[in-house]
Amino acid sequence: MESWSETLARLPAAFHKDRDELLGLMRRQAILYQSPTQPILSRDGSTARWMLNSLQVTLTPRGAELAGRCVLELLRRFEGRQIATLGLTAVPILNSVIMQSDGRYHGLLVRQQRKKHGSLKLIEGPIDPDEPTIVIDDSIASGTSMQLACDTLRQAGIRVEGGIFLVRFGWYGGFARMQEQGYHVEAVTDIWSDFIYHMEDEPKPIGNPTKIFPKFQWSEARAPEQLHPAALARIAMREYLTSGKLPRPPQALDLDYPAGGGAWVSLRSVKNIHVRHARDGYWNFPGEQGWPSSEAVLWAALKTAETLPKDEALALLDDSAVAVTFFDAMEACPVGALDNDRYGIVVRSLERPGWMGGALPRMPGILNEWDQYQHARMTNAGLVSFEPHVILRHDVVKAVEPGVAWQPTGVPRSGASHPLTRAECGGLVAARGRDLAIARLFGVAPRTAPLRDDLLPADTDQLYVSVYLAGRLRGCFGAVLGRLDEDITTLVEAALDDARFETPAGATSPKTVSVTVALLHDRLDLGLHSVEDIVRRIRYGQHALMVQQDARFALFLPSVASRYNLDAVSFVEELLRKAEITEPPYRWIRFECTTWLADQTGERLVEGSFAPEAPPAGLCELVERLGTLAIAYLLRHQRPDGTFFTRYEPLQDQLYQAVDLPRLAHGAWVLARASRTCDRSAGDAAIRTAVFLLHTVEETADGLWLTHMGNDRSVAESALLVLALCEAPDETLRKQWVPRLAAALWSRIDAHGRVHTHADEAIASDAYQDYFPGQVMLALATAARLGLTPLDDAKFELAFRYYRHRFRAQPRFGQVSWLAQACYAGWQVKPDPRFADLAFEAADWICGFQQEKSGAFLNDHQSDTPGYTTALYLEGIGAAASLARSTGDELRHRGYLESCRRGLQFLDGLIIQSRDSSLLPNPSMAVGGLRRSGRASEVCIDFVQHYLAALIEIGGAARAG
Repeated sequence: MESWSETLARLPAAFHKDRDELLGLMRRQAILYQSPTQPILSRDGSTARWMLNSLQVTLTPRGAELAGRCVLELLRRFEGRQIATLGLTAVPILNSVIMQSDGRYHGLLVRQQRKKHGSLKLIEGPIDPDEPTIVIDDSIASGTSMQLACDTLRQAGIRVEGGIFLVRFGWYGGFARMQEQGYHVEAVTDIWSDFIYHMEDEPKPIGNPTKIFPKFQWSEARAPEQLHPAALARIAMREYLTSGKLPRPPQALDLDYPAGGGAWVSLRSVKNIHVRHARDGYWNFPGEQGWPSSEAVLWAALKTAETLPKDEALALLDDSAVAVTFFDAMEACPVGALDNDRYGIVVRSLERPGWMGGALPRMPGILNEWDQYQHARMTNAGLVSFEPHVILRHDVVKAVEPGVAWQPTGVPRSGASHPLTRAECGGLVAARGRDLAIARLFGVAPRTAPLRDDLLPADTDQLYVSVYLAGRLRGCFGAVLGRLDEDITTLVEAALDDARFETPAGATSPKTVSVTVALLHDRLDLGLHSVEDIVRRIRYGQHALMVQQDARFALFLPSVASRYNLDAVSFVEELLRKAEITEPPYRWIRFECTTWLADQTGERLVEGSFAPEAPPAGLCELVERLGTLAIAYLLRHQRPDGTFFTRYEPLQDQLYQAVDLPRLAHGAWVLARASRTCDRSAGDAAIRTAVFLLHTVEETADGLWLTHMGNDRSVAESALLVLALCEAPDETLRKQWVPRLAAALWSRIDAHGRVHTHADEAIASDAYQDYFPGQVMLALATAARLGLTPLDDAKFELAFRYYRHRFRAQPRFGQVSWLAQACYAGWQVKPDPRFADLAFEAADWICGFQQEKSGAFLNDHQSDTPGYTTALYLEGIGAAASLARSTGDELRHRGYLESCRRGLQFLDGLIIQSRDSSLLPNPSMAVGGLRRSGRASEVCIDFVQHYLAALIEIGGAARAG
């Protein structure tokens, strides 16, 4: 979301000239100071030294003219032509706008209370109930008056588009609350940056509070040269704590450290490195004056020393190990450019000076870049979800006091891969395990040589072996490492005799035998923690975790999370259940885990419970390969009546079924489209599903609806069924049903363009507005293009404007795909450049969340992001790519297709393929399924439908290109 200052910066020079003159008048004439004859009271009854009285300016000819001109310029950013105000103070501004607008705007006056005589009106003026309305006021502080005006207008059936204010009293208050409700709000001036910061005896802005340092004196002596940073920090803290002085900085440290982005100093207990006594420092933002690394250490040490309790500061310093963390110069970046394996980040508000928070790389409990971003933005910075902000990333260098063991987190991943990830190390262990299993099962001699005891690195703690027969888990056992080859031989034997698992049918050939070996390393004793706390100290799905209590203990490998589709809390709770530990205290041990698979194709690394391979490089190859998989999966999971198995757990070979009308209709649409471009057999499947859906259609007093037990009646299934019938090969069904269903959809668009999503308005929460209206617009535009419904230009225009406003006021991930597709469909009916502009806005916005390193889209749309939602966004980007081609925007066309290529490469790793057969009990049902995420194995039918829909959109855009 754009900040207020960014909005102002883009306005024309004439606006700024008028604004500057208006500001000068207001600073001189609109500040009313308290005096013996002029009391000033706040709303709560307390006195104030001064107040803003805009009427002193807006009731003058020049002041009214300037205020009106400034507001008129901001009105250009709104759709509506009806303006309103509550009370008296903005009446001069309202009149000025109307007089200078050349007839474009007319006004309304909203009363705080209904008139008690005469007309008894609450709203005065020529009301146009269909016209979006902008509320104008002289200022907004708490937002109480604005809220009352909006509520009164809305109760009268008038849509409020937003508001414009001569002065806003900061962002966090009424201004932000109106944004949170989806209103478009603008302001000519800000009380802080335009008034208070220019007044004597008022606070001045503090843009970077981390650079507020305690008072001290410089010592006469200079610190020794070529010190380690931690040694310099220790000297500096001791001197400050004893004398209140700091040594002067040396010319150089022992090495060249980057400090362009700041420095922090940490003190941790020597006896228990997990106990942090103190940590503080400063950030240095782009454009600010920085210091050389030697001086940076002193400033950070000063702040850290000041945080220590005075009566035990020196004792704590003596008890502590010291580390200095240096930040290289910061650079602004989008979410997609984050890399939790490399960069630290700072998220900084663009509206509230001084509100900021950071996150180091690879911190406990932070799984990926999205978690890192949310931790910095929400937890540490305390920003609200829609607050405009900038993300600043920086490289990190940590200098730990020599000879001290420090936590391995908070620093970039080493450039060198761990030895266990190399085929000649971890891969060799997996190959040996499979060979031993085959030897035992088929009574043959092992073909591989015994493993050397020194093959694995010294930090390897435990080894777990799992044996699969024809894709079914036969058994799993682990042990602390002693003699490597003896251990793996013992574990293979134990896994083959594991009584906890059902014995599958005997292995028919060595090809059906596969083995995974999980190598646990970098053991970390975490101590006693609650369930809630331990979740924040592990990366579930990546770490192995052990719990202990007296003689009870249990360990989960990270693959347990994806095998059983557990979230982080469930992962921990199930581990406690396995250990039969029912109450605290819980003692925890964490391990890094590297897992290898050995099957008939060779050895490869496992991620979660699967072992993906490198995806194809080319877009066309990806589209062809994945399209075939998706269609085959949908056809296999369709039931004879046209419904689908809704969910499948491939590692358990467990199917689930239900009737979900919107998902069924979406499946029919996707299969019908696939029959035209990929596989004609998909057309018959689409008809089966469409016929099932048509049997659920009921004509009721409130319209035409699809009705089935367990489903709320909504426009979603109707819109998606229209799309399915428009694409399906049965022309009779199309002509019979599309006009009727489309007419029902047109009736759900009200006079403001808002789509009423449900038959029962009581269950129609605002969240549905992100999805269903785009589906309705897409369906109606498609039907109109085929001549199956008359295009209601006025209603379509209203809906387009309403949902364009909604996206621009507060963009959400759920809006992207359907909005972009609806714009493309609208363009095909009527090539209005506004359709292309909005589709490009949505595509460009979501592309900012696409990871540079993986191609996935980070989001708050799914809890275990990134995952299947990448397919949803690719549908929208594919539609935008087609629009870019249609408008001749070749640069955008190529860029969107490249985004699609990278996104499909990510999805390829989540799509179950023949490479995964050795770990699947029933490959014929699993292959082609799109898993929820890398930490889950479940496949929902709509995941597959959406990635097939994305492939169809992308394929069309690529072929036409």
